[in-house]
Amino acid sequence: MAGKFVWFDVATRDAAAVSGFYAELLGWPIGAAEDAGPYRGWVMADDQPWAGVVEADDATAGRWVPYVQVDDLDAATAKAKQLGATIVVDRSEGPAGTSVTVADPGGALVALWVPR
Repeated sequence: MAGKFVWFDVATRDAAAVSGFYAELLGWPIGAAEDAGPYRGWVMADDQPWAGVVEADDATAGRWVPYVQVDDLDAATAKAKQLGATIVVDRSEGPAGTSVTVADPGGALVALWVPR
């Protein structure tokens, strides 16, 4: 499954407003995220979350961040840097795995992710 989008975060400073916006606009059910670090909600489909509403810092607030599964996080991070990416969020542990968020040479964010 390496190289495919596996998750999405909507990074925000106002989780309640963003959750309400997507629930009203697109009918997305937003479930509560309890004891899940910076996550404030889960965007649900068929009782399964496919995205998270996450409290963000200045580097990521106001953006959607897609997660791409990689086989080796260290190797993928090194290759991204070699290709001109900058590290936006260093290695961080999440509920399902470990990620590093990078900005590509054009400034778009992507999280490189390996599952637990």
